[in-house]
Amino acid sequence: MESHSIEQPLILLVDDDVRTVRLLARLLEDDGFRVELATDGALAMARLARTPLPDILVTDFRMPHADGVAVARFARSLRPDLPLFVLTGYPELVARLGRGFAPAAMVHTKPVDYGALSAELRCSVEEVFSGAARAQPHLSSSSPPLA
Repeated sequence: MESHSIEQPLILLVDDDVRTVRLLARLLEDDGFRVELATDGALAMARLARTPLPDILVTDFRMPHADGVAVARFARSLRPDLPLFVLTGYPELVARLGRGFAPAAMVHTKPVDYGALSAELRCSVEEVFSGAARAQPHLSSSSPPLA
């Protein structure tokens, strides 16, 4: 596994709404994350098949070619402890389809509360990399105020 600096965890951000995904990517980059974008489930799976694997997956639920749960399952088949965040207007459906994820996926209802998402992303980075920090250091960053 490649070592990333703690200030720059890599997020794979997946959403078929190009305007939304670009805005969210800008906010996350301002928050100290490196962000790669995929605009549908198939592109996300293709990206996950390459290294380095992202540190966190943030995905929309309803998308062309593969939904967010399929993307999350594929990601977890590659890295079982990968932090998963699903952004959706259908939280009940995601909760039902996403049963069995361990650790559980974090579900955020659209429109997304960016402050809450950012805080949970930082906590996930700290939790996942606190154990990995013994072998290879990772850092977290502070969140900018909500715009």
